[in-house]
Order: sequence, then structure tokens, then C-alpha cells
Amino acid sequence: MKIGLEYIKYRWNKKVGKGIPSPFIRDFYKTCLSISLDSNSRAELKQLFTRLKSDQRILKIEDFGAGSKKLGSSRKVSTILKTSSSKGKYGKILYQLNKHYQFKNCLELGTSLGVGTTYLSLGFPASNITTIEACGETRAVALENFEIKPNINCVHLTFENFLKNHQDIIYDFVYIDGHHDGEALKKYIKMLEPFTNTNTIYMLDDIRWSQSMFYAWKNLSNYDGFGVAIDLFRIGILRKSNS
Repeated sequence: MKIGLEYIKYRWNKKVGKGIPSPFIRDFYKTCLSISLDSNSRAELKQLFTRLKSDQRILKIEDFGAGSKKLGSSRKVSTILKTSSSKGKYGKILYQLNKHYQFKNCLELGTSLGVGTTYLSLGFPASNITTIEACGETRAVALENFEIKPNINCVHLTFENFLKNHQDIIYDFVYIDGHHDGEALKKYIKMLEPFTNTNTIYMLDDIRWSQSMFYAWKNLSNYDGFGVAIDLFRIGILRKSNS
């Protein structure tokens, strides 16, 4: 996929616009995305980033999905942080979403170092967050970062095995940040149906990672079951109810 060309098309389509936005979309852009990180959250994130940036431990990465396009199977913690999509403005969106909508139960497929999970937790610390990571060494680092966060449960399973053996919990928010394969993404969305409802908000990472991922995004965002689809170029937001 030619990302530069895709970005030009994305900016053009965003400029042209389509129709009248739903109440949810208006609220998302006007209120949710206007939320700023509070001082305590900024301080905690700064400490986390400082620690991870200086962490030279080399981890053996077990990739159960499409894998990294550039990195090998052995990576420094500091290098993993550099390539993490769940920091900066995308991490902030996780914080904003939970700060604004105050989710009771959150599910994250793809913990990595736990940076995105931390943003999510800081947004609304009363949320119950379940995050899934199949790579044992990466999960071990994430657990170090979750020591003072009793609301986070980090499960060591593949996404599919977790969903196959999942208990009856309804999630208000689902963040899919891993595997990076379009057919797998659609499969996970299907498997999540018993554990979500019309108000569940889905955040999908790397929707332009590959043609496969982008085709899956277009298919999902045009599917009649989703009343809301917000394209933020790297990530996509889906919700069945548009009110």
C-alpha cells in the first residue's frame, strides 16, 4: 500500500465530507477530542516513557499475526516503544474516549508494553480493563508497568483462544491492536458479537497497514450493522448505534 497516496486521498475525502454527521460523531469531534490530559496523567506517562526509553533489555518476540514489517524477532524494549502506535495522539485518543464515555468494561487485543492500556486506564481508573498478549516476554514487561493498577488484567493467550473461551462479559469498548490481517480482523469482530452491544465502541489500529487491512476496514465501515464509522487515517472507530 502506498501510504503517501492514501493520505492525499484521505485528506481530500475528509475535506469534501459526506452527509450530515450523526449525534455520536458530532459529540466525538466536538467534546471527546477536546479533552486534555490532566497533570497527574502527564506526569505518570512521562515516568513510563522515561523508563521504557532507557530499557535496553532484548526480548524474544512471538508474533502470532502479520508481524512487523521492519523489525526482527529480537527487539529492545526501547525499540518497541519507538514503533508503538498507542502513544502520542493515538494514546491520547484512548485516554479521551475513556475520560468522556467512562467505560465499565474494556477489552484490548494486543497489550505490547502496556502503553495504550495505561492511557486507557488513566482516562477512567474505575474501568475494568482486560488486555490480551500472546508474547510472554512482552507481557512480562507490561506487567511491570501495571503493578500499581489493580483494574488491569493482562491475559497470556492468543486473541482467538481468549475469545473462544471467553466468559459472559459485555464490553463497552474494544481496542484491536494486533495481528494486522484483514480476514483475522473481521473474524475477531464476528467472534466479539456475543460480548458487545449496539453502544460498544470499537477502535481499530493500523487500518492502512496493508491492502488486506484496508479492505477489511472498508468492508466493516460500510456494513449495515455499524451505524458509525470514523476514519482517523491510522485508526478507525466503529459503533453500531449512531445516536
